[in-house]
Amino acid sequence: MGGNWFGGNWFGGNWFGGNWASGPGGGGSPVFAMRADRPLAEIAITRDYTAKFRDPEWDPDLRALAIMPEFMAQTIGGKQWQAAVALPPPTYPVTAKMIDEVLVLAVAERPEALGEIVEENQNFQLRWLQLLNITATTHPQTFLLMKIMARVGEFAMIQLKLQHPNPAGAAPPPYWYQPRPSQVCPTLYPPVAVPGHPAYPAGHALIGTLTSECLADILPQYKEPLRALAARVAMNRVIAGLHYREDIDAGARAAVALKPFLTACPFYAATFKLARDEWK
Repeated sequence: MGGNWFGGNWFGGNWFGGNWASGPGGGGSPVFAMRADRPLAEIAITRDYTAKFRDPEWDPDLRALAIMPEFMAQTIGGKQWQAAVALPPPTYPVTAKMIDEVLVLAVAERPEALGEIVEENQNFQLRWLQLLNITATTHPQTFLLMKIMARVGEFAMIQLKLQHPNPAGAAPPPYWYQPRPSQVCPTLYPPVAVPGHPAYPAGHALIGTLTSECLADILPQYKEPLRALAARVAMNRVIAGLHYREDIDAGARAAVALKPFLTACPFYAATFKLARDEWK
């Protein structure tokens, strides 16, 4: 999705504002420089051996991972989420019409959209935080809920991308998947790094739509702006030359289909209640 998932943009601090050590919205304690010749560790201080690591001190990125066993075990009508999503295979070979649309958007729309494209590649949850005028500090449970959506969304996205190897029907091995537009037409020159996973379905569209649909349950008055935001972020990925339109359409459909499996998880339900209370 954004280039660096676990090594930089996602868990490393940029994506969703989290950070393993410190940072806006993340867990952990701040780090301070200390003079080598006068270490602060020499200062006598009363030690609190009864100190506790409190629940709010959890890094939301990591805490949200606790949803995964519940989500993977969840069934509705005797089916797990993969059966409920069941996306059709992507169009292959890629058609000239698909590429021509991305080329036209690159020329006509990319100059104006470039700022959004770059920011959303680094930290696209910031868009939702800005829309709702919140931070991880002002609404920690809402922020954690968004992290839960992201963790489930990224897992589902990878699983769905793995569903369609060899879309032309060639027998494996070797496996191959839907190429990025710039692999078909190198002169698209995406303005951000091309993600290291196949094009179909689009992860920004899936996670963005899932985030908007879930947050709308807490804030129904924001339903239309939230949906419009998810659609805009997804379309910016097409304008950037990273996706075809069918990728973002599939990502959005997948989000709607898997949402019931997420909301049925006990961890999600408990966090949802706490998040809703933040808005009273």
